[in-house]
Amino acid sequence: MKHQVRMGGALGLALAALLAGSPVWAQDSVEDFYRGKSIDMIIGYSPGGGYDQYARLVARHLGKYIPGNPEIVPRNMPGAGGLLAASFMYNVAPQDGTILGTSDQSLAVSQAMGDPRITLDTSEFGYVGSPAMENNVLVTWHTSGIDTVDAAREQPSAIGATGGSTSWQYPTIMNALLGTQFEIITGYPGGNDINFAMESGEVDGRGSVNWASVKPLGWVERGLVNVLVQIGLQRESELPDVPLLFELAENEDDEQLLRLLSAPTAIGRPIFTTPNVPEERLKALQDAFDQMVADPEFIAAAAQENLGIIPVSGEQLRATVEEILAMPPEVTSRLAEFIATE
Repeated sequence: MKHQVRMGGALGLALAALLAGSPVWAQDSVEDFYRGKSIDMIIGYSPGGGYDQYARLVARHLGKYIPGNPEIVPRNMPGAGGLLAASFMYNVAPQDGTILGTSDQSLAVSQAMGDPRITLDTSEFGYVGSPAMENNVLVTWHTSGIDTVDAAREQPSAIGATGGSTSWQYPTIMNALLGTQFEIITGYPGGNDINFAMESGEVDGRGSVNWASVKPLGWVERGLVNVLVQIGLQRESELPDVPLLFELAENEDDEQLLRLLSAPTAIGRPIFTTPNVPEERLKALQDAFDQMVADPEFIAAAAQENLGIIPVSGEQLRATVEEILAMPPEVTSRLAEFIATE
């Protein structure tokens, strides 16, 4: 009988701690879960591009801050402009917090437009954070003869893209609304592949690249690329004379549409986990991310790779995604009319 009383007392205390939301209980539960485990980091692009660089940087450092200190293993899964990786995470991967990933920042816009390829709900991912939030830019190689948007209106030019991502969306909408003559070449598995194609003369430019990924390449300083337009809601301090995409609009309706297309730059290089991850594990991942991006050791490691750190929290990412999905249907449907899947 005494043995039964002791068992009941221990179970009663444990249940009381759980019901009270004891931080110690939650922390021990998360730590026990992750101890000795590894986390896969699914990267929706081929090695070497901006998404890949930031994801691998996070993979090297994030485990230090997660209770239980799991190892994080990068795994590239390129295809469909990042959609293959996002679909894997949404439909196939275990929903227990052992999978992280990164994919195109414009997925929520594609969903809002009703893109038939999007068979997932971006609002259901567990957003952990983004290490960088800077504008995207459309660039052309210095030998292309296309150094301004006006020049792109006057003559055709081949622009490399990864698929139905921003690298394809931006030149497509510029053709439709601004009269440019970009011939969009899709099928590249990642941004680094487009860079090589641009350097070799296979294409004249790249439809989208994050400004944070361009700076360390030294292209601008050496006069190797022309930055035609930047996509964001405010100009980068280092690009004061490069127009924002929505500033090129000829009327208010077009400006509203281009602002929607520009909104995902606030998402940056998103790191997220699968839907339905237990709340305490998602919170632990978000807290770990916030600690990591504030750590001088991580900031120094990013600087060694010439990667800028302008972090966005998981909660901020979630709020931005929900704001995009709540845009008026007349705006999203009009954008969808211009951007038909290739």
